[in-house]
Amino acid sequence: MKKSMKFLALLLLSSVTLAPSVVFAAPPAPKKAIPASATTRSDAVIFKVHDVEPVLVEGVVTGCDYTVTLYNRTSINFRNFTINLDWEDPVDERFRFDRYAEAVMSQEEFSKYKEVIKEDNNKKAVNTSVTVNAFGADKQISVRSHIDSEKCYLMLSEAQYTVTPCDIVRNVDAMDGMNLSADQKDCTSLFQFVSTKNPEYFGKFKRISLTDQEKQDEITHSQEMSDIDTVIGKIVENMGVSDNTLTNIN
Repeated sequence: MKKSMKFLALLLLSSVTLAPSVVFAAPPAPKKAIPASATTRSDAVIFKVHDVEPVLVEGVVTGCDYTVTLYNRTSINFRNFTINLDWEDPVDERFRFDRYAEAVMSQEEFSKYKEVIKEDNNKKAVNTSVTVNAFGADKQISVRSHIDSEKCYLMLSEAQYTVTPCDIVRNVDAMDGMNLSADQKDCTSLFQFVSTKNPEYFGKFKRISLTDQEKQDEITHSQEMSDIDTVIGKIVENMGVSDNTLTNIN
């Protein structure tokens, strides 16, 4: 910053020497557009599921390898916790077949068919759990895991989740104002899932969110412009002093 300010001052001084009536001002920096979906919290353990790879057995998908990456933005240290993830299938695979079966089967056959599938009549979901041990404040960790499911594609969509059980190191100062009891086993409120809809999913997790970063950049930019205005003001002031001196000499 100091080097850039000195360079700007020299540039302005040289321009004044050539044309005292002209002063160049630095153009305002363009603002970065931050999507509204970039709303990760600064007081949460943010995490994402990525690198989902189908496992094939004789050409058939039988499971999914995947990675969960977590960044602890809180001041809390965890002894251990388990994240329970659930992805609902938005398509009922039996819906269209039911209509077909009803059309081609007799009433008796269709009744038997419904009896067979009635215990499995809900949408199939993908469920998995990941346990993390010894996770400290301001730390990042990646856990590679596996699930037996053919629906790996669901793992790239929004997930429902709970974090329970969890065991937190009892730091009174760190937990102040978080409404956590000494025997609490559910700490879902301390976590935030980052899906592919959030641009932070595609980069490295940082200590602050994109929105917080934008605010800091705006503050820094405002301070830089204020410093530039101060330098320009000093140069203009010195130009006035020089003009008066030359006038008196003449």
